[in-house]
Amino acid sequence: MLLVLHPPLRVQHGRLMWDAQACNGLEQWADNFGSIVVAAPAIPEAIAERDKTIVWRDTATLQDLERFQFVQLPWAYSLPEFFRTYNATRKLFAELIGQCQYLQFAIGGLVGDWAAIAALEAQRQGRNYAIHADRVEHQVVLQVAKKAQLKSRLVANIRSPLMAQLEKCVIKRASLGLWHGQDCYTAYSPLCLNSHVVHDVHTKVNDAIAPAALAAKVKAALSDPVLRICYAGRISAMKAPLEWVRALGVARDLGVNLQAIWFGNGDLIEEMSALISALNLDSCVELYGLERDRGRLLQKIREAHLMPFTHITPESPRCLIESLVSGTPIVGYESQYVEELTENYGGGAFVPVHGWQPLGELIAALYHDRSRLAQLIQEAGTNGARFNDEAVFRERSQLIRRHLAH
Repeated sequence: MLLVLHPPLRVQHGRLMWDAQACNGLEQWADNFGSIVVAAPAIPEAIAERDKTIVWRDTATLQDLERFQFVQLPWAYSLPEFFRTYNATRKLFAELIGQCQYLQFAIGGLVGDWAAIAALEAQRQGRNYAIHADRVEHQVVLQVAKKAQLKSRLVANIRSPLMAQLEKCVIKRASLGLWHGQDCYTAYSPLCLNSHVVHDVHTKVNDAIAPAALAAKVKAALSDPVLRICYAGRISAMKAPLEWVRALGVARDLGVNLQAIWFGNGDLIEEMSALISALNLDSCVELYGLERDRGRLLQKIREAHLMPFTHITPESPRCLIESLVSGTPIVGYESQYVEELTENYGGGAFVPVHGWQPLGELIAALYHDRSRLAQLIQEAGTNGARFNDEAVFRERSQLIRRHLAH
């Protein structure tokens, strides 16, 4: 199978590095398809050095390394570089598509979106292909730019309709649409008759909170004097981290004895830190930075009573699934994604987008109503037990085999 993906490849000291979670997904794909060709942009080292949001893994550590072939694509996120490298990259895709039985492209963007270009080449060759997306990109750029400077808003208003047109062009001729989360499904399924909601999960079966541990957590929540809160993700505009801090400030002012920690880095970290100080939350809110030990991160999520979130764009963050897997309820801004995650099993409570005041009030209500908090913890653990990488990648692989055979 050929995968054209966005997570960048990095050449560091002669080693080929890739995002650790993407590597896990790659091993799952190979378990289902045998051999995998991965094409992804090669990030310049200067940019990689500045990016503190990626946990890198040496691809040489992949299980049964001979199953994988990596193809480095140009880093072409400027128009001059995109035009300069377009013809050679299109020719490369023509060769790769001809060599592979199954094709899957993870679109998202405009200039430099090589997955969309690969889809256009697959169309030219009359090949069936699958499209995957985990956020509605043309909507994301508009929402993130709402509070930006005028120039950024103008650029977003130009880019968004062009992105929507490119998405439509490649999705409407796809043989299969794999949409991570209900927001993506709602946006894109009208363009592809053969559409499915999927979940992009990288937790293992044994990552789920054990029944005995869940029971102990439920019992302890009834009397724990401190409400433990955590979040894991980039400190960027689409996560609205300043609203997250303000919600915690509201909860604190309503009498909540809380200890909160945010795992992750991003370009808004200085503003977030300043707001924490301005609201006198330094003693109870910690910005930990990037936790590279995934086992330790999951343990910290299991120890938390709640994962508040303030996502303002139509994306499908994996951390919310990881929270449910850990028996930690998700409380935050409503979206079709979180409603679909919890509609049958529970484990969450939601407020309107940008409603940081009611989110703080919700956190306080759960702190003071421990029976409701304990119920949500039980629901979260029960809900999360159904999510693991082996199951979700097997389901997606079956769909690909069924609909892309030629």
